[in-house]
Amino acid sequence: MSGAIEPKVRDSAIRWMVRLQSGVMSADEQEAFQRWRDANDAHDQAWQRVASLALPHQPGAELLRDATARKALESAGPDMQQRRQLLKRMVVLGLLGSATWQGADSTTLQAAFANYRTGTGERRKWTLADGSALWLNTASAVNLDFTPAVRGLRLVEGELSLISAPDARALQLTTADALLRTTDAQFLVHHDRQGTLVTVLKGQVKVQSRRDQTSVPLEAGWQTRVDNAGIETASRADLPVAQAWLRGILPAERMRLDDLVAELSRYRPGVLRCHEQVAGLRLTGSFSLDNTDAALTLMARSLPVRIERLTRYWVTVMPA
Repeated sequence: MSGAIEPKVRDSAIRWMVRLQSGVMSADEQEAFQRWRDANDAHDQAWQRVASLALPHQPGAELLRDATARKALESAGPDMQQRRQLLKRMVVLGLLGSATWQGADSTTLQAAFANYRTGTGERRKWTLADGSALWLNTASAVNLDFTPAVRGLRLVEGELSLISAPDARALQLTTADALLRTTDAQFLVHHDRQGTLVTVLKGQVKVQSRRDQTSVPLEAGWQTRVDNAGIETASRADLPVAQAWLRGILPAERMRLDDLVAELSRYRPGVLRCHEQVAGLRLTGSFSLDNTDAALTLMARSLPVRIERLTRYWVTVMPA
């Protein structure tokens, strides 16, 4: 586990990243950056977090909307050549005009500075201070806030499995959509832009919508989704399928090909797409989450499709 990074330190690391990527740093500035990084372990940790970001490549029209990027641009001074070079670098980094980049408060940065996190294609397990067992699926991030009164967790993005250890304190897990409370339960949570899916394996979890404060108890074997509309009616869960990612497996039962490709893309860096002409084909099988190339090969053997690789990081499933 990594400790929390103070917001001021985090923001400084972001500004150094922009300046370094600009290509216009002087020798004195480079030395200043190294002194800043060496001055404190927290500085170096913040830098490592920011340097590991897979920032979005989304140049757009609303330039200079982000305050951190604007400050970095202003720091380039009156030299227009330097400012143009810096502007180009920031656009490439996706610091400007990106709906997913809102400075230090973006989901991308919150995930980068989370207490527990996984990269694309990575799954990991941790034992928390209270004895609870936490698993994170691919590209997931969780922050902890344990106090004498409550065991608090926040799922910033992605998917987790949690076995809550018995404790006098209640366990409280939040996402952007939902607030979950329990004392002793085993459950799965998947959060994305569509909402928060909660599946209870053992015990009971109280599910509350953060939108309208309504809440329902969710028993073992049931699941529900919480989104902007509130809490959906609970339904029976296919527990082996829900837990398959813990075993590194993606099970498919007559799954549409575009849905299968979209799910595999969560475990693979770069772009993985499905051509619209074959999107509606259906496939049954078990696919490896740890070897997506093998999954694609199996796909091509089972259906009239071919795998077109523009590069290692740009792959499309095409009609054969």
